[in-house]
Amino acid sequence: MTVASVKPLLSGNLASSRRTITGVMGQLALAGLDDAQRLAILGQIGLPPQATEDPEFPISTAQELQALMAMVGKLQRRRRDITAYAIETFSGIGINHYGVLGLAMQHATTTLEAIAFFLRHPELSWGHSRIVVSRDADRLVFDFDMDTPVGDGGRQEYLRAYCITRDLVSVDRLIGDLIGRGLQPQAITLPFAEPPAPFNAAAWLPCPTTFAAPTATLLYPAAIESTKPIHASEPAFRRYATLTRQFSRVLADDASLAEQVTRLLWAYLPTPDREQVASMLAISGRTLARKLAAEGTSFNALLRKVHQERAMSFLRHTQLPLSVIAERMGYSDPAAFTRAFQSWTGIAPSRWRQRARAAP
Repeated sequence: MTVASVKPLLSGNLASSRRTITGVMGQLALAGLDDAQRLAILGQIGLPPQATEDPEFPISTAQELQALMAMVGKLQRRRRDITAYAIETFSGIGINHYGVLGLAMQHATTTLEAIAFFLRHPELSWGHSRIVVSRDADRLVFDFDMDTPVGDGGRQEYLRAYCITRDLVSVDRLIGDLIGRGLQPQAITLPFAEPPAPFNAAAWLPCPTTFAAPTATLLYPAAIESTKPIHASEPAFRRYATLTRQFSRVLADDASLAEQVTRLLWAYLPTPDREQVASMLAISGRTLARKLAAEGTSFNALLRKVHQERAMSFLRHTQLPLSVIAERMGYSDPAAFTRAFQSWTGIAPSRWRQRARAAP
């Protein structure tokens, strides 16, 4: 394929800062983590236990990747090959798992319209890859890439392998569900080592797969561009597209303002200030204060509560030094964090950590 012959068609980034906790919790469950393990991971990334009970609870991209990195570590300790795990797991996750987004895609009038719609709503998927779709003379080329995630424990490249492989396999499964398997992909390439036997890519993927390749690509015949989804229907697509846009809002419309503010405070590290939260909610800081007062609370009260619960979660579930916890929570001085924690609990954070870990 020469550069001159390539015609870019679509592009998008599946990573989203407007995602709810549902996707990452689903991935933790698919990995076989029990309730206690999932709660521990939430604590490690600074989220409260009640987030598991709220499917609309927002989660930042950094928190999501931290949770997945912890999951990857647990899979490695079970001696699971990460690439093989992603292929085996997500080749079985069909379009119906995407809810209203999947319904809209199924009724798109063309396959490219469905893919474009998917790329416009990353907050309703679980992806993290940048995707570029191009066409040459006889094929459609889907290129997948992702920056190496920031993290510790030497697992960044494993997390990257998980995310890119997951996203590529997921997109192939979506296309298969859209148009059927009468039109198969021609080839898959992945820039990761081939999983050891007894793994067999041919048992899971619908075309030849090359590992240790320069790039991650999914290659389809160009005829896919003119192939309509099995359930193509313009009226149905318009209806489900409208619902998708409504569902893409991170915060539920029926949530109180205090609940919306609390969710936003939990979703970011360090926590945003009052003006930043007001901007996220498309209101002024003064209006935010007035409406919270009408609900019997204040921004500072909500902020104190989130800071206290987040600090306790870090102290209970991680080995992080107090200086690191203070920095993650936005305190420039560890002593200021210690004073704040003592004002909340009446006890120093180091002593609280000892007591929490000694408790049955």
